[in-house]
This record gives sequence, C-alpha cells and structure tokens, in this order.
Amino acid sequence: MKTLHRIAIISLLTFFLTSCFGDKNTVVGQELGDTNFVNTNFSGNKKDFAALPKNMCEFISESNVKSLYPDANKILFDDGKTFMTKSCRFLVYLGDNEYDYLNGTIIAVEDAVAEGEDWKESWELKKKMSKSSSFVSDLGKAAIWIAKKRELSIKMDGYIITITVPGSPFNKDEIAKKRDYKKIAIEIAKNTGLF
Repeated sequence: MKTLHRIAIISLLTFFLTSCFGDKNTVVGQELGDTNFVNTNFSGNKKDFAALPKNMCEFISESNVKSLYPDANKILFDDGKTFMTKSCRFLVYLGDNEYDYLNGTIIAVEDAVAEGEDWKESWELKKKMSKSSSFVSDLGKAAIWIAKKRELSIKMDGYIITITVPGSPFNKDEIAKKRDYKKIAIEIAKNTGLF
C-alpha cells in the first residue's frame, strides 16, 4: 500500500511539474517543409564568428537596456571572461537590494548544423518543439522567439546568437509589469549592430 501511495505521489508531482513548467510540443506527425520563416533579405553577416570578441558586452548598450527597463536602478555587465563561450551576462537591478535583479545574456555559438538546406529543417523543428515559439522576421537568416524562456535565437552564416532578456517568471512584481519581452529582445538585437 505504501508503494502504491509513493507511486501515486511521484506520478502527480511529475504531472504538475510538467504542466507548470513544460513548454515542449510534439513534432510527431507534423508536416515539415514550410520555409516562410527564412529572411530573404539577409545579405550576409556583418561580423564573422571568428571576428566576434569573447566579451560580447560591447554589443549591449547600457542606455538601450535602461530605456527598455525604465524602473531599473542600475545595469551591470559580466564581461564573459569567466565563460567558455563568446558571451555577456547583464543584470538589471530593480532595487537597492543586491539580490533584486533580473538576469539577461547574449551568447554567440558556432553552428554545428550544415549550412546547406539542412538548417532550415532544423530550425523548423526547433520552432515546432516549443508551444510558445514564433518566428521573427528581418533578423539574420532566421529568428525564433521562445516566450516561455524569454529567448530570441538568431541564425547567422556559421553561428547562432541567442539573447535571453532579463525577466522573472516567479517574481510577482515583475509579472505585474506585463513587459513585452519579445519586443525588448528584438530591440536589444537590433541595437547590437550585428544585424
């Protein structure tokens, strides 16, 4: 009886965690081949992956982030020297408490997928795997917004840039502000000068 009780509790806990935090969608049985998300105006990278610095903070404007988060007390940057990738972590402080901040990142990762037609199928699958995802036009070769993660991924020639905008799904004060994270991510991306 105790074993049955434990199995029931574990099953319910798993169900609730999946339903609360899950954003996965099944791609089984879905049609592939839609390439409407490809940016036909893409004219090439402004910077190749090798030319990108390890410290990606130079592409994030403090004044731009401050304008997107007008209630921020200060913006701090972690220059990425402690990370193995080309990245930048930026913190948007909302109060005087040293732990009252929202965390954002920009990361550039070399693309492992072949540059032929395969990347289109890969990105189509990536979009379909998340219920809260949508394509964004006019950024790189293609761009996907995943709302649940506050994440904008932008496909370039040979690499991918991912911007995670500062926010918190558990902070009631932050949720009450009803920020448009997608708009914020697109604004940060366009302000980098990389697209």
